[in-house]
Amino acid sequence: MSPSPPVLTQLKVSNYNEKARWALDFKGIPHHRNSLEPGSHSRQAQRLAGIDTLPILELDGKTVGDSTAIIAALEELQPEPPLYPQDAAEREHALELEDHFDEELGPYARILAISQMSGEAALFLGAFFPDMGGAKCAAASSIFPLIRRRLKSGFELTQENIDLSFEKLRQTGERLRDERGAGDYLVGERFTVADLTLAALLSPLVAPPEFPYPQPQRDHPAMDPVRKALDEAGLTDWCRDMYARHRGISAEVAA
Repeated sequence: MSPSPPVLTQLKVSNYNEKARWALDFKGIPHHRNSLEPGSHSRQAQRLAGIDTLPILELDGKTVGDSTAIIAALEELQPEPPLYPQDAAEREHALELEDHFDEELGPYARILAISQMSGEAALFLGAFFPDMGGAKCAAASSIFPLIRRRLKSGFELTQENIDLSFEKLRQTGERLRDERGAGDYLVGERFTVADLTLAALLSPLVAPPEFPYPQPQRDHPAMDPVRKALDEAGLTDWCRDMYARHRGISAEVAA
């Protein structure tokens, strides 16, 4: 009997979930996806892996939480095509950049996405709850002022943190320019986990066409300040280029 495909329990909109999802697709690893709604996902994450966050990958009878750990497990499972450079020094540098962007960009990109989209119920619900049915969506829209207050408190959407998040975009653009030099990629001359991480973490803000789920924020006026900051930082075109070149087709299989 052949082993069951891995199962990725995910949030469709999340940039960290996109990291893991992209790695599975990049390697062409057939897998199932169990998509949850934000807010209701913590209990299932606790049940699966004893943690509060997604993604979680069920692989060969084990559960792996955290996008970085998932990519490491996939590299071991199927080294080709590689996301880790073969050269030891380049591999160490790529992993350092992965960690840097996880810590210094990911949470701030999330703050910007939520703060800009939460001003309009239809936009926010369409991006963060793409599978919500009509009646449930209408109910959520009716209480959206309460939802917005909870978002502001839960994610600390203060003006100070929003300003800091825009500054993190500027710093990320500087790091991208410093690392890639005259080339296209962050480490060496090929696509690595460093490029995947940066592009995936930017995806809710850039909304590239290859992103596998609805992105109603694409071209929406609410995102204009973010788009301006991304353009000024030199992040928009690079992110779109990485998606166009390397996002590829989905390896998801029906459950």
